[in-house]
This record gives sequence, structure tokens and C-alpha cells, in this order.
Amino acid sequence: MKDTLLTRRYAKAYLEYAIQNQMTDEGLSDMQTISETINESRELRRILSEPFITDNKKNDILIRVFKGNVSDKTLNFISLMIDKNRSDIIADVYEQYRELYNEYNNIAVVTVTTAVKIDETMTQKFLYFVKDVVKGNIQIVNDIDEKIIGGFIIRRGDYVYDASVRTKLKNLAKIFSENLYVKGY
Repeated sequence: MKDTLLTRRYAKAYLEYAIQNQMTDEGLSDMQTISETINESRELRRILSEPFITDNKKNDILIRVFKGNVSDKTLNFISLMIDKNRSDIIADVYEQYRELYNEYNNIAVVTVTTAVKIDETMTQKFLYFVKDVVKGNIQIVNDIDEKIIGGFIIRRGDYVYDASVRTKLKNLAKIFSENLYVKGY
């Protein structure tokens, strides 16, 4: 992400625009589509970042790529960003918009890191586990990291609850590395 403050400002402006036009859900979907498309296409990223390509040309290219896939209101907002010479951060606005969208809709995103993918039953158990700590609508995101060996790590903002096997093994190694031998016994 290039400039978090700048992308957050544009994301906030887009959220306000989406609220006024009653299209917050559609806006989230549109921004996700735009972000994924730009991030997957090296040529499109290069076109948007090149200063010698005119704003009109960038606008025409984006309209051709996204017409029919995203709303015209979203295309208007993207055109505004291009007119303000912010075409290089269009893909980055999605992450900030998603965070603002979640705040606006009172959605708390909780990341559960496990060694394997969790099923719906385990998701419900984690939901029950965090519902007293986290207020609002809870969305569980499963992050898979085989390095934790087993157990789980729960993250919500700055809060981390680590019940992974890797951490328990590190704690045991630290305990065993201390010299517990006392001479004379």
C-alpha cells in the first residue's frame, strides 16, 4: 500500500458517496473487483502508474475494462481519482474501504490462524468463544499457517490470543534452557 493516509481519505470519501447513493454493499463488491483486476494485471498496473499516459487515456481504458462489471457510480468515482492524479492508488483504496465498511456496518473481523482449514462447526465454536469479548456482528476469517503445528491464534485488532503448539513448544524450550541444577543437592 503506497500511502495509507491518502488511500484512507479516498476510501472515506467513497464510503460517504456510497452511503448517499445507498450502494455500500455494491460499492464493496465493485472496489473488490477493481482491486483484484488491477493487482492481477501487470499491464494495467503499469498503465495506471505511468505519468506519460494521459488521464483521458487511463479513464478510457478503465471504462472499457470495468464497464458492465461495476456500477456507473463507481466508475465515476474512479474517474474522479484519475482526474486528481491518484490512479496509482486505486487498487489500494479497497482495503481501506473494506475496513470503513466494516466499521459502518458494525462488523468485527476476527482472524483465526490454524494449521489446517476449519470447517463450519469449528467456525461456530470460535464464534461462541469470541462473542463475549467482541461486540457487533462477528466475521471469522481463517488464516492457514502450517508453521503453528496445531492449536490456534485469534487476532482482533491489537488483541492476540495464542494457543498454538509452536508457542507452547517455544515456552517449554525456554524453561528447559534455564539451568535448574543447584550445586550441593
